Amino acid sequence: MARSPGGPDVLASGEQPLSPLNQGLNPLRGSPLWGQLVALPSASPAINPRTPPALHGSHSSAAAPLQAPLGALPLWLALQPYANARLCLFEVDRPASKEPVPIRRHVIDCFLEQRGIVSGYTYTAITIPGDVILSGYLCRAAVLPVSTSNTFDWLAAELEWTTPGFRGELPLPWDPALLGTVQAPCEGVMWLGDLALLAPEGGLPNGGRAQFAGCLVQHFGADYGPGGIGLLSQPLLGEAIQLLLRPHSVLVLRPGDTLTLLAERYGTTVATLRRLNPQLESTQTITTVEGDSLAVLAGRHGTTETRLRSLNPLLMASEPYETSEGETLSTVAAEQQLSLTLLRQFNPDFSSWPRDEPLPAGTTLLLPLYRSTTPIAPGLELLVPGVMPSSELPAGEWIYLPTRRSRPTDEEIPDPPGEGG
Repeated sequence: MARSPGGPDVLASGEQPLSPLNQGLNPLRGSPLWGQLVALPSASPAINPRTPPALHGSHSSAAAPLQAPLGALPLWLALQPYANARLCLFEVDRPASKEPVPIRRHVIDCFLEQRGIVSGYTYTAITIPGDVILSGYLCRAAVLPVSTSNTFDWLAAELEWTTPGFRGELPLPWDPALLGTVQAPCEGVMWLGDLALLAPEGGLPNGGRAQFAGCLVQHFGADYGPGGIGLLSQPLLGEAIQLLLRPHSVLVLRPGDTLTLLAERYGTTVATLRRLNPQLESTQTITTVEGDSLAVLAGRHGTTETRLRSLNPLLMASEPYETSEGETLSTVAAEQQLSLTLLRQFNPDFSSWPRDEPLPAGTTLLLPLYRSTTPIAPGLELLVPGVMPSSELPAGEWIYLPTRRSRPTDEEIPDPPGEGG
């Protein structure tokens, strides 16, 4: 249910309405300690969260923080005027899968504090030296569809906000049609700065001290678990969040940027950029011409022969080969001028067979009919990547960049000449 940014509705009895997610979680709410549990600047229902806090007149920088008096905003709304970051996180259909598919975008306003910077001695499996460690509380959230004509629509000043301080809904069974919230760990983008600078229609503001960067949410929920301080602070302030800001993981495109130029500039490959940015994975249909081969098409469209085969089952055609006494996977690959990887791809039953162990005589292997330089008949319709390496990308959009320590996958490594893979 959307709520007015000026403050929540007050019940007839004067009682402030609880978020549905807070029901039963705060036994102290009716006691005289309400409003004194956390030292926060005072807030009133008339506060406009889009106005900088200094203009409210509710406190001064020299004064000590005041407790929120009884009858003021609930504490899970008290941080909203001081939100200093907005996140756009992607909910996916299968969070643990190798290639999850985004199904929704979750927009979250947060109040965040910096906790440190990851160094070369303190990084972990999911952190990178230079990551900024942030933690805080959610102030409000909204849900947007994945498809959009404006990739900065999530930075519109006002959205259809849901329950303040919490993500959309509780998670349901792992069915894409039933999922209702984003799960950590999850990746996205964030804008860290004065949210009063956001424009009504969205767009990236020019905040002097603001930062637009990639982010990785490590954890949602209270710091100390379901009991003790965790039970007390999370329902009062909103859902806790811990995340990493990654300063150089996203790029706003400029006029003239192409996949080729970006790959050269940032020491990566066109295939890697496509893999990190699903919006660049679109396809188009071409008609082959005289002289086309897998190597020629891969070079022309900035992709790999493996990717072309995966897009076009026709190119996975094979022919049988019967082994002789003493032959191994290595000798067959060398004799047929194939890479061992490609030979295993066409023969998954031998994916774990030692490369130099003799195969039983008379074993039938499948060899690719289309090798790297095998001519492809003219007039065939094939799928190739839709964004050409030399195509100018839309200025003002943003894309992900690979981390500097990342290693390319097999599909991203260019195939050696003459190996047919």
